[in-house]
Amino acid sequence: MNTVIRNVLLGGLLWLAVPLSAQVSQDVIDKAKAAGMTEDQIRQEINKRMGQSGAEQASQKASDAVVSDRVVTTKPGKDSISPEEQRQMNLPENDLKQTVFGREIFSNKNLSFEPDLNIPTPKNYVLSAGDELLINVWGDSELNLKLKVSPEGTILIPNLGPVSVSGLTIEAAESRIRQELGRIMATLSGNTDGGNTFVSVSLSQIRSIKVNIVGEVVAPGTYTLPSFATLFNALYAAGGVNEIGSLRNIKVYRNSKEVAQLDVYDYLLNGKYKTNIRLEENDMIIIPPYDQLAVVQGKVKRNRIFETKKGETLQQVLNMAGGFTGDAYTKDVRVKRKAGSRYQIATVTEDKYPTFTMMDADSLMVDSVIPFYENRLTITGAVWRPGEYELSSTVHTVKELIKQAAGLKGDEFAGRAQITRLNPDFTTTVIAVDIRGILNGTSPDIELKPEDQLNIPSLFDLREPYTIKISGAVNSTDTVLPYRNSLTIEDAIIMAGGLKESAATVNVEVARRIKDPKAEQNSNITAKVFNFTLNDDLGLISADGTTSENVFTLEPFDEVYVRFSPGYQEQQVVKVDGEITFAGDYVLAEKNSRLSDIIAKAGGITPDAYVKGASLKRKLTDDEMRRLETLMELSSNKQSRDSVGLSLANIKDYSVGIDLEKALAHPGSAHDVVLRDGDKLYIPQLQSTVKINGAVTYPNSVTYTNGMSVGKCLSQAGGYNDIARKYPIVIYMNGKVATTKKTFIFFKRYPKVEPGCEIVVPTKTQRDRKTSLAEVLSIASSTTSMAAMVTSIINSMK
Repeated sequence: MNTVIRNVLLGGLLWLAVPLSAQVSQDVIDKAKAAGMTEDQIRQEINKRMGQSGAEQASQKASDAVVSDRVVTTKPGKDSISPEEQRQMNLPENDLKQTVFGREIFSNKNLSFEPDLNIPTPKNYVLSAGDELLINVWGDSELNLKLKVSPEGTILIPNLGPVSVSGLTIEAAESRIRQELGRIMATLSGNTDGGNTFVSVSLSQIRSIKVNIVGEVVAPGTYTLPSFATLFNALYAAGGVNEIGSLRNIKVYRNSKEVAQLDVYDYLLNGKYKTNIRLEENDMIIIPPYDQLAVVQGKVKRNRIFETKKGETLQQVLNMAGGFTGDAYTKDVRVKRKAGSRYQIATVTEDKYPTFTMMDADSLMVDSVIPFYENRLTITGAVWRPGEYELSSTVHTVKELIKQAAGLKGDEFAGRAQITRLNPDFTTTVIAVDIRGILNGTSPDIELKPEDQLNIPSLFDLREPYTIKISGAVNSTDTVLPYRNSLTIEDAIIMAGGLKESAATVNVEVARRIKDPKAEQNSNITAKVFNFTLNDDLGLISADGTTSENVFTLEPFDEVYVRFSPGYQEQQVVKVDGEITFAGDYVLAEKNSRLSDIIAKAGGITPDAYVKGASLKRKLTDDEMRRLETLMELSSNKQSRDSVGLSLANIKDYSVGIDLEKALAHPGSAHDVVLRDGDKLYIPQLQSTVKINGAVTYPNSVTYTNGMSVGKCLSQAGGYNDIARKYPIVIYMNGKVATTKKTFIFFKRYPKVEPGCEIVVPTKTQRDRKTSLAEVLSIASSTTSMAAMVTSIINSMK
C-alpha cells in the first residue's frame, strides 16, 4: 500500500515537473528510482505527462500556429461562377485603345496583386518586430510555442529567457533557437551524435511594414503592407500610375540608396519578374513622369499607346505591339512626327526598323496589303464548283477554267455567257462568250486575264419560277407547288394533302394560261379550261364512265380547282336553354328550321317561362364581321348625336329581336325566325323589375307594376340629370329596342314598359349642351376687355 502511495506521489511530482521544462531534471529521475520505479515506468510516466502537457500547451499557445494558416481567403461563391460570368466580369470598362499599355493592370479589380501568404517561409526572410514565430520540437521532447518578436527584437522562450532574432533571416533564427534550446535539451539533434529531438522554426504571422510611394501615382502617400509585399503590391495599393506616370522607370530606394529599378513592360511582355523585389520597412518608391509615348495603329496585333524609353527603336515598338497581323504590309510603315511648328511623315522601310529611333508623340501606322489579286479568276453560274481560281500556265482560257470548276451542271444557258473584264482605268468591259462552241471546238477559246469574271447563266435564272397552284376542296388549300415535268392532276392533289371530305370529284377544273410569244394581235380568249371527273383512286374518268388511259400532264402556271360537293353538309347545331322542357343542343336536320320547330323538339316551354322575354344570340359570319368593321370605320369619322356608344371591337355575336309568343302562335310566319348554326335561344323566367340606366340622378332597378310608364320609372330613379337628352330608349329582354318619338311640338310618345326591360337615358353631346353661367361671364369679360382696347386705339388715332 505504501508503495502505491509513493508511486502516485512521484507521478504527481513528474506531472508538475513536465510543464516547467521540456526536459525532466535528473534529480527527479533519481528520486523516482530511489522510490523503486524502474526505468520503463519512469519513461512511460514522463511520456504520458509530456503528451498531456504538450497537448494542453499547444492548445493554449499554438493552437493556430501552423504555416498553412497563412492563406488568402477568397470571395464566397467565387468557385461557382460560370466561365461566361467570369468573362463578363473581366471585360474592360473602357476602350483600351485610348489607354497607355500597362496602366490597366493596376485598375483591374480582378487582378489585385495581393501577396501570396500560402507559401513556405522564405529562408532569406529577415525577421523584425511584429513577426510571430512557430517553434515545433518533437522526438524525445515535445514543445509547441507561438512567440511574437518584441519591439526590442527578441522572443521569450520559457525556461530560457529572451533570444534576440531581429535582423536575422528565418534560417539564421532557426539555428540560434536550436542552439539556445540545446541548453535544456540534451538530445537535441545537432548538439550530440544520434540526437532524437528535433526542432523547426517557421512564421505563424507576418508583420506589417510601412512604405512610401511618391511621384506620379494616383494616390501617393505612406502605405501599410504585409511584410511579404512586393513592388507590384505597393503600386496596386496606390492605384497605379497617373496619366503622366512612367511604367518603365520605377525606382526603389532603401536607406537612401537605389536598390531596384522596375520596368513593368519586362513583366507584361517578357515575363521577367526578378525586379519585382520584396519591400522592407521605410522603403521609398518613386515614379517619375514618362519619357515618351508612341501611338501604334493599323495592322498590328495590339493597337495601343505605348510608353517608350529614349533611344528605343521602331522594331522594339513593333515588338511591344505584338508584331504584324497576317494581312499587314510589312515592307514599310509610316511614322507621323512633330517637326517644329508642323508635322511631317516619315516612310520607314523594313531594313531601317532596327535603327529608326522613336520620339515622343510619334504615331506609327501600319497599312494592309492592297485588296486586289494578281492572278485571280472568278467563275459563277451553272458549274459544279463556282468560286475563285488561280490564273496559271494550266488555267488561262475559258475552256480550262470550266474544266477546273468540274464542268457544266447541265442547266446552263449555253447560247451566251459573259466575261466581265477589269480595264486598267478600273472600268469594266463585258465580252460575250459562246460556251457551246468553245466546248465543241467550233469557236476559238478565249484567253483570260487577271480579275476576269466568267458568268455562265442557268436556265432557271433566266425565267420566272415555274409553279402549279391547286385550290378548293383540298387539305392544303391554295397550295403553290414547284413545277415538275410529267406532273399530273393526281400528283398535284396528293402534294396538296389529298381531297377533303367535302370535295366534288365530278367537277375538277384546270385553267391554263394563254401564251403565244409570236402573236401579233389580241385575242378574246383569256384562259384555256379543262374539266375532269375523278374516281376513288384519283384517276381520270372518260366520258363513257371508264378509267381514261390518257394521261393529262400539267404545264407551268396551270391552276387546278377542286369544287365542293353540293351533297355534303356539316352538322348545324343550335342551343336552347332556360325554361324549356329539354334544354341542350339540337341539330338542324333540315334547312329553314324555325323557332317553333326547335321548341317542339325540346318538349315545349315550362309553365314558369316568360315567353315575351325570350332572346336569341347569333354568331357573326365572316361577311357580317367585314360589314361591321366598315360601319365602325364610318362611325369613327362622325360624332353621334347620342352619347350611347358601343365598343364593337370584341363583339363575336349579337342579339336578334324575336317575339317568341307570336312565333308559337303563328308557326311559319315572319315572327317564326329561321335558325342557323350557332344560334342560342334563351327563355327566362318572369321578371318583376325594370332597370334604369344612363343620364339619370340615381341609376337603379325598380319593381314593375302593371301599366307602369317610362315617366314613372324615371321618377323612381331621381329624374333626368343636367346632361340628359330627354328621349329615353327601352331595351326589351327579347332583344328589341324602342325609342321615344316626338309627335307634336310639345308632345312625345314613350315606349311601352315591360317586365325585365332596361330604360337607358342618353347624354347630350358637347354641342347640344347650353353654355354655363361661368362660361357666359368669361365671354362677357373678354368682350369688355376687347372693346376697351379698341376704344383706346381709336382715341389715340384722333
